[in-house]
Amino acid sequence: MLNKLLTLLVLFGLLVVAGCDEEDEIYNPAPEPPQGVYSVTSDGVVEIHWNGPYDRDIVEYIVYRNSVSLEAPYTEIGRVTADDNPNLDLLLYHYYDEQADNGTTYFYAVASVDHAGQISTLSAEDVFDTPRPEGEVFLSDIAVDESKAGFNFDSHSRVYASISSCDVYVDSYEGVLYLNAGNMMTTKGTLIQDMGYTDYWDDIGWAPASGWSELGYVEIILNHTYVIRTDDSCYAKMRATSVDKNTGVIFQWAHQEVPGNRELSPPTEEPDQFINSEPI
Repeated sequence: MLNKLLTLLVLFGLLVVAGCDEEDEIYNPAPEPPQGVYSVTSDGVVEIHWNGPYDRDIVEYIVYRNSVSLEAPYTEIGRVTADDNPNLDLLLYHYYDEQADNGTTYFYAVASVDHAGQISTLSAEDVFDTPRPEGEVFLSDIAVDESKAGFNFDSHSRVYASISSCDVYVDSYEGVLYLNAGNMMTTKGTLIQDMGYTDYWDDIGWAPASGWSELGYVEIILNHTYVIRTDDSCYAKMRATSVDKNTGVIFQWAHQEVPGNRELSPPTEEPDQFINSEPI
């Protein structure tokens, strides 16, 4: 009888211990990755933006980069501390990659890290960017000063409108200023298009594939943005921020140094990236 009681007590103890083990097991899955990841092109800098997941357990985010392809291995380039999110709000984050070289295409991904140190899978979006130089320049009406009427995108400098390295230049006719493709002698195969009125510099993110001016010149209008394809198949944009018909025009400009790459600022709904592609 005593042996039976001891056996029952042992079994009962085992059941209690098993029940405690089950209760002590805590389900703690890896965090969800960030969403809505996108990049913004700038001069020697790429801005990466994303939405944090609806999760209070996130402690930080890891930003990754490579310069090979979307499928190539990524290397960590920085971390961003996550904000406490008790109400599970939509929180926005960003990271500035200041080690980006103009003319090089980079691929980015972001991952979440929770308090337990678990790292999520990489963000699902295909994010890539090619930073490019930009600046501001005053171009004179050729009738006022030919030496300041032309612009060369490769050297980022004003040039004489008559020399072969001139990519665009300003002239006038009956009091109206025009932006011309090429130099005074020839368009050199350079194309130009007026993209219309723009509220902001980054409104035009991609160069068009068609619709170029058949005349080789366009009227300069305040706050209009113009896209240029140079004779070496590189794309650029210029936005008229100040127009004085008696002197000339102040332009913002940006120049994509990779031939065939139409990205000029933030990616929009353009479906394809023209990396190492044939010119359009």
